Amino acid sequence: MSVRTKAAVLTVTAALAAGVGLTAVPAAASISQGYISGGGPIADDWTDEGTLSSSSHSRSNATALLQQILWAEGVKESNGTAFDYSDIDGKYGANTTYAVKQLQKLYNRDFGAGLTVDGKAGKKTLGFASRNFLFDGGAGKVDYIGEKHVVTFKRSSGKYQLKVNNTRGWKVASYNTLNVV
Repeated sequence: MSVRTKAAVLTVTAALAAGVGLTAVPAAASISQGYISGGGPIADDWTDEGTLSSSSHSRSNATALLQQILWAEGVKESNGTAFDYSDIDGKYGANTTYAVKQLQKLYNRDFGAGLTVDGKAGKKTLGFASRNFLFDGGAGKVDYIGEKHVVTFKRSSGKYQLKVNNTRGWKVASYNTLNVV
């Protein structure tokens, strides 16, 4: 059983036991804020984010956040090996483009996402990724549950934050700043 399958079973079981509904309200954010954001229920947090690609926000903390998702899913990189944690550099190059295509294929195969396999992480790809979140509202921690690994992000005042390689403190997932690596 994958990490994601185990987490899904635990989440549904806990929610049902607590009498909690698993509903979602779309987030209200935009790229003009300058960072990946969200508010309210997290299942649709990223359906309104900007596009990350080799020509758009290609050197940023937002790209590093996406690369953490690629690592969590265990998708392949261009040389055929799994996207490694050491590949998280905040730079959207050929390796990241290839891995995003693999992520899009994975989402299409496993979830019928209907994503265009183009290697660009736009509203649909990022929005679909946010369906794999678990949220600890009290601590503000958001876990992305991938096929191979779990990545923890922080959501504070609507801003997503990340850590890479145990960098000091949480860094905002900015579209225009690269300071996590």
